[in-house]
Amino acid sequence: MDEKYINIAIKEALKSLKTKDVPVGAVIVKNGKVIAKTHNRKESKQIATYHAEVLAIEKACRKLKNWRLNNCVIYVTLEPCKMCMGAIEDSRIERLVYGTINPKKVNSKLKITSKIKEEECKTIISKFFKNKRK
Repeated sequence: MDEKYINIAIKEALKSLKTKDVPVGAVIVKNGKVIAKTHNRKESKQIATYHAEVLAIEKACRKLKNWRLNNCVIYVTLEPCKMCMGAIEDSRIERLVYGTINPKKVNSKLKITSKIKEEECKTIISKFFKNKRK
C-alpha cells in the first residue's frame, strides 16, 4: 500500500520541476484516503517554509478542521528536513514514509542563546496550561 501513495507523491514532486523548485512531493493519508497532496513551492513563491510537507500539513489541517492529524500517514519523496520533521511531529502524524534519504541535510551553524528571562517565559507558559486545565 505504501507504494501506491509514494507514487502519488512522486507525481506531485514532478510538478515542482515546472517552477524550478526542488522536486519533492508529499501526500497525507487518513484511513486509506488521500486528504492532502502537494509539492515544494519555496522557489516559486519565495517563502522559506513552503516545503511540500508543511504545505501538505496545512491542507490536511484545513480539510479536517483540526491541527491534530491523528491516525494520519505522510508520504514524502525525500527525507524531511529538521523544520518539516518538527511540523510532522507537532501535527501528531502517526507515521512517516519517505522515498530517499536527504544527502544534503543541513548541519546548522545557527548560534543559539537561551535562558534569557527564563523564569518569566516559563511562568507565562505554565499559567496558560494551568488555566486551560481548570
